[in-house]
Amino acid sequence: MMIRAAKIEDCREIAQVTVSSWKTTYRGQVPDSYLDDLSVPRREEGWRDWFTHEGKEFLVADENGRIVGFVNFGHSLDEDATPGKTGEVYAIYLYTESQGKQVGKSLWNGAMQRLRERGFSEATVWVLDTNRLAREFYERRGGSLDEAQKVLNIDGQDLLEVRYRVAL
Repeated sequence: MMIRAAKIEDCREIAQVTVSSWKTTYRGQVPDSYLDDLSVPRREEGWRDWFTHEGKEFLVADENGRIVGFVNFGHSLDEDATPGKTGEVYAIYLYTESQGKQVGKSLWNGAMQRLRERGFSEATVWVLDTNRLAREFYERRGGSLDEAQKVLNIDGQDLLEVRYRVAL
């Protein structure tokens, strides 16, 4: 497996990872109606749009020419972030069968390295409070909860997100 910078041509596979990961990870945490409506073409279009935003980067885990996971990161989008100091992991997803095989850890480490290279001294990541596996992953990477929370409404259901912060 190789961690590499993503290319815009990878957006289809990134979208496939996203949709698959959401359907397996978030079943029982977000409304089924939302998960059932997820679409690779719509997600691909969204990721292509993200590629055009300056300062937002993607790394992919490439296993023999197949993308099995990715991380998307850049400057923090939070209103309370210190510009130039706080980076953010916007998304990190992988196929279920790639979990527990160092793929997520390698993607995370690659993102943290790039954020450090860009001069950030800390990074944040938002996660559903019910996503125990992801929360444990961030805690093993040195992340600690801060006081920030936000509520997302997905298909009429309020979901709580909590923020982790990690020193770079």
